[in-house]
Amino acid sequence: MALYRIADLNIKINHKHDYLTKLCRNYLHENQNAEIDFEVSASPDDYDKDKECLEGYSDGYLESISVYRQIAKKLLEYDGIILHAAVISVDGKAYAFSAPSGTGKSTHIRLWKEAFGDKVKIVNGDKPLLRLIDGRLYAYGTPWCGKEGYNANTKAELYSICFISRAKENSIERIDPNTALPKIFTQLLLPDSEAQTDKFFSMLNVIFDRVKFYSLGCNMDIQAAHVAYEGMKA
Repeated sequence: MALYRIADLNIKINHKHDYLTKLCRNYLHENQNAEIDFEVSASPDDYDKDKECLEGYSDGYLESISVYRQIAKKLLEYDGIILHAAVISVDGKAYAFSAPSGTGKSTHIRLWKEAFGDKVKIVNGDKPLLRLIDGRLYAYGTPWCGKEGYNANTKAELYSICFISRAKENSIERIDPNTALPKIFTQLLLPDSEAQTDKFFSMLNVIFDRVKFYSLGCNMDIQAAHVAYEGMKA
């Protein structure tokens, strides 16, 4: 077990396998005796369920998924929520790209790096955490970031969420909250208890109050990054 600094929180993680130690190495707290915000460990029930539906994965990987699920549940108490998206920051603004797995989120953020170079910082490639702090909504990098390993122990204020779909031609449009709601709902970890429900919907309201939503139809050409940036930067 060790103390980690994730999303500006001191989180003690109890684990058995080296997989999680390696996964979280860049988030290890420099002061292992610092005050703990909360503590998590792999849930035996979750672990067994994951084994049933994720055949072929190591016990270490399954433990890490269970631990992140526990972190996400506790995060609601700290005005936070997990989002299935790839997040980059440009000039201090975070842009989140959300879509079903396999649609091309990771490819799209690589196009931004290719198009804009060091101006683009990758925050997280798959499962960032969002937290409301002092009236601002931040996207945080986490060790849980998809198979490409895109992440940084950093944060940036979330400016927009863009839903990606594949298209022959690149185009982007801003969408209203009613259109965005069913899209984002499928990309959030839903509460599993009545006690968490109020907190969950409170965070959902925070997101809709502070974030602009867009729909991007794109191909895998570098021009897709330019179209997305020009459409969202205003």
